[in-house]
Amino acid sequence: MGDFLQSILNPAVLIFLIPLAGIGIGALKVWTNHQERMEKIRQGIDPDANPPRQ
Repeated sequence: MGDFLQSILNPAVLIFLIPLAGIGIGALKVWTNHQERMEKIRQGIDPDANPPRQ
Protein backbone atom coordinates (compact mmCIF):
# COMPACT_ATOMS: atom_id res chain seq x y z
CA MET A 1 0.00 0.00 0.00
CA GLY A 2 2.86 2.36 0.78
CA ASP A 3 4.28 1.83 -2.71
CA PHE A 4 0.94 2.73 -4.28
CA LEU A 5 0.62 5.88 -2.15
CA GLN A 6 4.18 6.87 -3.02
CA SER A 7 3.44 6.56 -6.74
CA ILE A 8 0.19 8.57 -6.45
CA LEU A 9 1.94 11.41 -4.60
CA ASN A 10 4.57 11.65 -7.33
CA PRO A 11 4.39 15.17 -8.86
CA ALA A 12 4.37 13.70 -12.38
CA VAL A 13 1.15 11.84 -11.51
CA LEU A 14 -0.43 14.62 -9.45
CA ILE A 15 -0.20 17.01 -12.39
CA PHE A 16 -2.82 14.81 -14.10
CA LEU A 17 -4.86 13.71 -11.08
CA ILE A 18 -5.63 17.18 -9.68
CA PRO A 19 -7.33 18.50 -12.86
CA LEU A 20 -9.19 15.21 -13.28
CA ALA A 21 -10.48 15.45 -9.73
CA GLY A 22 -11.61 19.03 -10.38
CA ILE A 23 -13.44 17.98 -13.53
CA GLY A 24 -15.09 15.10 -11.68
CA ILE A 25 -16.23 17.31 -8.81
CA GLY A 26 -17.55 19.93 -11.25
CA ALA A 27 -19.44 17.30 -13.23
CA LEU A 28 -20.98 15.94 -10.04
CA LYS A 29 -22.15 19.43 -9.06
CA VAL A 30 -23.71 20.01 -12.49
CA TRP A 31 -25.44 16.61 -12.38
CA THR A 32 -26.78 17.26 -8.85
CA ASN A 33 -28.15 20.67 -9.86
CA HIS A 34 -29.80 19.08 -12.90
CA GLN A 35 -31.39 16.34 -10.77
CA GLU A 36 -32.77 18.93 -8.32
CA ARG A 37 -34.16 20.98 -11.19
CA MET A 38 -35.83 17.95 -12.77
CA GLU A 39 -37.38 16.96 -9.43
CA LYS A 40 -38.84 20.46 -9.02
CA ILE A 41 -40.35 20.18 -12.50
CA ARG A 42 -41.82 16.74 -11.65
CA GLN A 43 -43.42 18.24 -8.53
CA GLY A 44 -44.94 21.09 -10.55
CA ILE A 45 -42.65 23.78 -9.12
CA ASP A 46 -41.22 26.39 -11.46
CA PRO A 47 -37.44 25.92 -11.05
CA ASP A 48 -36.78 29.45 -12.29
CA ALA A 49 -39.12 31.11 -9.80
CA ASN A 50 -37.51 33.18 -7.07
CA PRO A 51 -38.06 31.87 -3.54
CA PRO A 52 -40.47 33.98 -1.46
CA ARG A 53 -38.83 36.69 0.61
CA GLN A 54 -39.28 36.64 4.37
